[in-house]
Amino acid sequence: MTVLIGGAGIGGLTLALSLHQAGIPCKIFEAVTQIKPMGVAINLQPSAIRELTERGRLAELDKIALRTEEIVYASAQGGQFWMLAFLRAKCRC
Repeated sequence: MTVLIGGAGIGGLTLALSLHQAGIPCKIFEAVTQIKPMGVAINLQPSAIRELTERGRLAELDKIALRTEEIVYASAQGGQFWMLAFLRAKCRC
């Protein structure tokens, strides 16, 4: 059995790495002909960071990434109605 992955974004490529490490064959399908930087920010959730850490990629990611310091939800008029600030902690990975 081969796992089919739709999309070669961060999620698809991380899944492919995880499957490869587990010895599970997979194929990635991507619609674009050339993968290139888009100049946009991507917020990786804790589960994605855990997967990348387990694959030994956290140090590489820290060289180019900005760690999230806070998340703010605001109304269309700019009024803040929820905020979560993160403490800077050393990773014991």
